[in-house]
Amino acid sequence: MKNFKIYLAYVALLAMVMTSCSKEDNPDSPDGPDGEEMVALSFTGMLSDFTRKVDTKQAVDAPVEGCFENSDPKYVRVGVKDDLGDWVTGGYIDIPVIPVSVDSDGDGADNYLTFEAEELELEEGNYTLEYFAVYNSDNNLILMAPRSDNNYGPYSFDNFVDFPLPQDIDLIAGTKHYQEVEVLCYDEQDVQEYGYLFFDFEELPLTYICFFGNECDNEGRHRPSHFRVKVWEYPSVPGDLPVVFNDDNILVNDVNDYNNGENSGDEITQADPLCIPLPDRNGDGDTWFYGEIYSIDAQGNEELIRRGDFTDEDTKDPNFEIDGKQKYWHFREGPYCGEDSDPCLLGNVVDGSEDFNIANSFDDVTIGDTEYAWSENTSEDPYGTYNIVSNAQDFYSGFPNLLDADNNSDGKFVVFDGDDLDPNETNRRVYYSQNIPTVCEGDMYYITMDLVDISTPNEDENGNDAQLKITANNVEVATFEISDLAGYDTWTKVGFTLMADSSGNIDFEIVDPDNNWEGNDFGMDNINISNDPTILNDIDHLNPGAPN
Repeated sequence: MKNFKIYLAYVALLAMVMTSCSKEDNPDSPDGPDGEEMVALSFTGMLSDFTRKVDTKQAVDAPVEGCFENSDPKYVRVGVKDDLGDWVTGGYIDIPVIPVSVDSDGDGADNYLTFEAEELELEEGNYTLEYFAVYNSDNNLILMAPRSDNNYGPYSFDNFVDFPLPQDIDLIAGTKHYQEVEVLCYDEQDVQEYGYLFFDFEELPLTYICFFGNECDNEGRHRPSHFRVKVWEYPSVPGDLPVVFNDDNILVNDVNDYNNGENSGDEITQADPLCIPLPDRNGDGDTWFYGEIYSIDAQGNEELIRRGDFTDEDTKDPNFEIDGKQKYWHFREGPYCGEDSDPCLLGNVVDGSEDFNIANSFDDVTIGDTEYAWSENTSEDPYGTYNIVSNAQDFYSGFPNLLDADNNSDGKFVVFDGDDLDPNETNRRVYYSQNIPTVCEGDMYYITMDLVDISTPNEDENGNDAQLKITANNVEVATFEISDLAGYDTWTKVGFTLMADSSGNIDFEIVDPDNNWEGNDFGMDNINISNDPTILNDIDHLNPGAPN
């Protein structure tokens, strides 16, 4: 059984239905032309001791003081549906709290009342309270009534109140009706536990995907995986910057149960799948998600083992289904474990970087290769070669006095002296290449690097500016001149998005365009390759010169 950390206090709020005396039928009556009596719905809140509620529930590790410390309620925000399932007023209703509190029930705690709201002068009938939250004067959410269904996302806190939402409200003319609404102090760390993760006044359909894993050690022993899943939603599609993934905008952050829920002992012998709900906003693959899976060992240490992006449409692949019902994706981590289930949903962690600071040639670099030959320092133009240097002039005296992209005199970067091949020749020279293996089809991968044009400016017909062509699996990603991005002798950071095809690999190349065989003298530094889109956040240009 999970132990929930519910902070601060428990509040019981009473929804009070108030009505005036019946009125004569009058077409000018504020009750309407038919004189139908309206019922005014307002709220009163009574703060009570949370510890009394905890005593009758499952064990909770939580302080109970200070829920209203410097945060007196300012207004209540509600969402109410009528008996046709339509939202009253079409959205949220904010009701001010009367800035006077009294201990009306003698329990030693303050009670709060709300003003009457014109929007809640309702006709007699049946309604449901779907959303209830309390805000302070800084517009911070401080209290929330938990839900007991997953219409708007996962829920876990309903067992800490006697009457969670949704609640039926029966408004009868000529009566006063009091309906209790219990709320818990709000903690954003537990945002997905209240039942409102995907709350929207337009009914939001949900899609579900379940994860299950096995892990294997070097001796071939298998065991079920204890793991954490984190999921975020892209604002639109991968590549729109900046990309931010943190606790403030996370959709899912949950772990699976293991060892039959007892979660004790050093060795994991049994583990459950973890099923998560996700918003299915359009149902056509236009909702993008970024997910991460962390393996958790017996000591509670977490290690990132899978990540990548996927769409709502990906979760509906029939290959994930069992007997046409539940959708599972099975990952297998470690040697002798085999492959993840097909189709691939999240890929292996890809993180490669090279700053050239301890390299003398491409024989020393950690990622990437070149078809250019290494050449030592020379006073003559070293056509078609490269060197890794601290200053461009260390390679060729005709190059500018230029340090690496970090302007570090102790750093290094690679300098290419462009090929002098005639454009009619068929030989194609590759400045830089890198293979990314075992990728998920349809997943996005990202490459960033610093570039600088050190050519002698030449504005004639042939041009002398450094021009590069970027390809992935022989498909053009971009073709551009570095000087168009930052001029000459000035570093600029560029990034490229690469979508994996069905080959299971990405062959990334930077080549010398066939139609530009003069010049092409440039420097390159700080290469990063990842399936984490946040590496794009500090770039100056994304996919420059990408084909339409």
